[in-house]
Amino acid sequence: MMVATHVAFGAFCAVGAALLLHVPPLAAGLLLLGGVAGSLLPDLDHPKSWLGRRLPWISRPIAYLFGHRGITHSLFAVAGIFYVCTACLHEWGINLGQAMPLVLGLCVGYASHLVGDWLTPAGIPLLWPIRIRFRAPLMLFSLPFMEPLAVTGLWFGAGFLMSKTF
Repeated sequence: MMVATHVAFGAFCAVGAALLLHVPPLAAGLLLLGGVAGSLLPDLDHPKSWLGRRLPWISRPIAYLFGHRGITHSLFAVAGIFYVCTACLHEWGINLGQAMPLVLGLCVGYASHLVGDWLTPAGIPLLWPIRIRFRAPLMLFSLPFMEPLAVTGLWFGAGFLMSKTF
């Protein structure tokens, strides 16, 4: 999946979560911001990814230690993101209740990235360190026009859901 698709899917999932949880508008905005940011995080393990090119001092060591679509593409990483974020907020003295929509958004966006990569033929090691790769039986993005079409639909869907949130 390309970066635009991951971002659009992360936004769509974050706005959907805001709608399901009936969060107030400011919290919905934080959830959306976290969803977009979280949708980029798993590819930090690839130095040539959009985020990897911007943070090479983090990306290269992760790529060297775990490779692409390793630990960062697992449920272990989603739990780790939640734990690290809440621990940092607590350590910094930030009210967890006020910052939780952002943390939830990061986790939702991160998980949306995993779902997106699950839809590709390469799959993901969802239960890392177990090496089994999970793949969807569908090859949704094998046709060249499918990904731009999906991005457009996801942004329209996110906009529609956002209108229901406010």
